[in-house]
Amino acid sequence: MVSYSSLLRENRNFRLFWMGQIVSQLGDWFSLVTVQALVLKYTGSSFWVAVLFVAGLLPGLLIAPLVGVLVDRLPRKSVMVVSDWVRAGLALGLLLLRGPETVWIAYVCLFLIACFTAAFEPARISTVPNITTSEQLVTANALSSVTWSVLLTTGALVGGLVSRFLGPQAAFLLNSLSFVASALLLTRLKMNAEAADPHRQSGLSAIIEGFRFAALRPNVRWLLSAKLGWGLAGGIHALIPLYGQKLFPLPNDRDGQLAISLLFAANGLGTALGPIIARRATGQDPTSQRRALPVAYVLGGFFLSLIAVAHSLGAVMGWLFLSRINGSIIWVFSTILLQRETEDRFRGRVFALEGALFTFGMMVSGTVTGTLVDRGAATPGAVVLVSGLLSAVAGLAWIVRLSKLPRETGPSAEQSP
Repeated sequence: MVSYSSLLRENRNFRLFWMGQIVSQLGDWFSLVTVQALVLKYTGSSFWVAVLFVAGLLPGLLIAPLVGVLVDRLPRKSVMVVSDWVRAGLALGLLLLRGPETVWIAYVCLFLIACFTAAFEPARISTVPNITTSEQLVTANALSSVTWSVLLTTGALVGGLVSRFLGPQAAFLLNSLSFVASALLLTRLKMNAEAADPHRQSGLSAIIEGFRFAALRPNVRWLLSAKLGWGLAGGIHALIPLYGQKLFPLPNDRDGQLAISLLFAANGLGTALGPIIARRATGQDPTSQRRALPVAYVLGGFFLSLIAVAHSLGAVMGWLFLSRINGSIIWVFSTILLQRETEDRFRGRVFALEGALFTFGMMVSGTVTGTLVDRGAATPGAVVLVSGLLSAVAGLAWIVRLSKLPRETGPSAEQSP
């Protein structure tokens, strides 16, 4: 199997791609912790934190069909670079967030940033098979996931410290600069010229064509459901600020920023370890990767449900860590398998649809979680317990259907390093 070091050493395109991911996502986590803490401080409401969560997800649901077509029709490198430059400007808008009367700015900025992220992410995921060989694909996706997780850990923790000692404005400024750095790195990518597609359609026909491609392929349909199922169990994300600021506060921790950062760090450590374990266990075998999905669902849900009986911040961190190990396995393997099953000319639309389904699941779980807890209709522990059970049910559904799925055939599209 290709090692991480050889992939980065031998593949210049992926190396630049990976470096852009580092600087961009590091800034994202710097900003996220600070925004959530400030909104909870200014509103005192878990519901409004959940609304903030929805504002960052809604564009991925609303404009997914459109951006999917754009990613399949425009040069993907250009989509990513333009998205980075626009997000750099929008991120500066968060500098105006200074009190309860300006909370609306957070929602507007995050919504607009998410619009361009909704275009960037399908382009990014669709690009990976085009800048790696088939032998490098598993390693490339695992490294991207591990990097995301490490950045979540370090970015959330360091972001909390930056906000604590330098102020929230410093975190917002660093986030904007991170998008600039990412755009400059991605500009240096050398992509092969895209061949003309004789079947190319435009407008509504292209959207329908993408849906038809997914609908007629059982493998693709079920792989599209993988992240949806995990998203429906994702309400815990809306509760992280509550656990850090209200339920298990640390002494002298202003606005709970350090406790929230520690919870995000535990989340990140788990998601970093998951792909490493999974890659060692399954190698590049698609059948083993697919069988790992229901196991990860069941175990992830079990550990998530144990947060309901936690009596300390450390216990919450521990169960969250173990749950996210399994969540990252679901994320990485479903991505790799879907990349293999999807022809290149459809990847933008398929991954935009996958993102929309995941967003829908996260929005539903986040909104319901925030509303129930804020109105006293359910305790945080009860919500977490139900989320864990939902994950286990999704795993059981995969187990039932696994034997009925056809064997992987993979797309016929070429991959070029």
